Amino acid sequence: MVNTMLQPQIKIGTKRQVVHKTACLIIIAGLISLGGLKAQDISPGQIKPLFQSEEILNLELAADFKEVFSVMDDSTYFPAKISLTDNAGLQRSVDIEIRTRGLTRREKDVCRFTPLRLNFPKQGTENTPFEGQKAIKLVTHCDRSITYEENTMIEYLIYKAYNVLTDSSFKVRPAIITYIYTGKKADTVQKFAFFLEREKHLADRLQGIELESAKMHPNRLNVMQTCLMDMFQYMIGNTDYSITEQHNIMVIADSSRIYSPIAVPYDFDWSGLVEADYAVPNPLIGTESVTERVYRGFIKEPYVVSNTIRVFNNKRQEIYGVFENFELLDNDRRDKAIKYLDKFYETINDERKVQIEFFDRARVEH
Repeated sequence: MVNTMLQPQIKIGTKRQVVHKTACLIIIAGLISLGGLKAQDISPGQIKPLFQSEEILNLELAADFKEVFSVMDDSTYFPAKISLTDNAGLQRSVDIEIRTRGLTRREKDVCRFTPLRLNFPKQGTENTPFEGQKAIKLVTHCDRSITYEENTMIEYLIYKAYNVLTDSSFKVRPAIITYIYTGKKADTVQKFAFFLEREKHLADRLQGIELESAKMHPNRLNVMQTCLMDMFQYMIGNTDYSITEQHNIMVIADSSRIYSPIAVPYDFDWSGLVEADYAVPNPLIGTESVTERVYRGFIKEPYVVSNTIRVFNNKRQEIYGVFENFELLDNDRRDKAIKYLDKFYETINDERKVQIEFFDRARVEH
């Protein structure tokens, strides 16, 4: 899961405290390695075919989208047809069902093209990337402007950046989709989109189970993984999540419930790195813009924070590479994303700023 390097990056606390905390960290690292959530040990065969490749899929999705977007409930599905190239290089078409999904992006005055859920039949996906899929989320472009398509690309890259830090994260698969409107007003539009790994498949891959109903205080979760997740949310400028309410968070435990659960984040469209037009600052925080970073994690021991910072520094070039090497993204938008990441790295490598952001301003229990 998390790379547990033990050398502190910043000097906070006394030498005796550091030695004591380092010893504790060794114990915690051992417990993590023995737990049921060992993503780094999972064999590639347990990853569904759709996510075994990063190659961009070229697809056609035909439906009466005007009718689809007119219904906003979670129970009404509409017929659709997806066309693709199968594993043998042959063109295939599969009859599926689709519906809208999401909250903000489903509102008519926000997005003209909402995120979708695709339901595949039991038969017909053999020897295709969608083999083994039943229901899967598709993240779409919201509107036709290139800005919205780039927003989708940035959100996709955020998922990929978190994949760099930990395997305990959602897999994603990019696609270029030609949407064919089959209603009275025929139309066609081609846009970038990406598929999101199903929650059940993620839990199975991590050899765990999803905890769906119970509210859980963040301090009951795996401390190292939680700090990594909270600092990642800080890096991308996202405050639109809650572990306690399981808002944009999935909580996974080992099946025996012996070890501390982990939190896996998703839905990053309200982050400062994406900076979507419809995103507004969290009123509970008091920021003026979604691009303002606020650390939402609870205060952690210094050795936990320093270890987490070390993980981010060790993975810095890989994280930057996620954005720099994605050729579909416009150069200006890429440069903007890199500059936003630069500010994060300036913060975590400045001892005074670390003290302010991750200790003085961190949340505390009352």
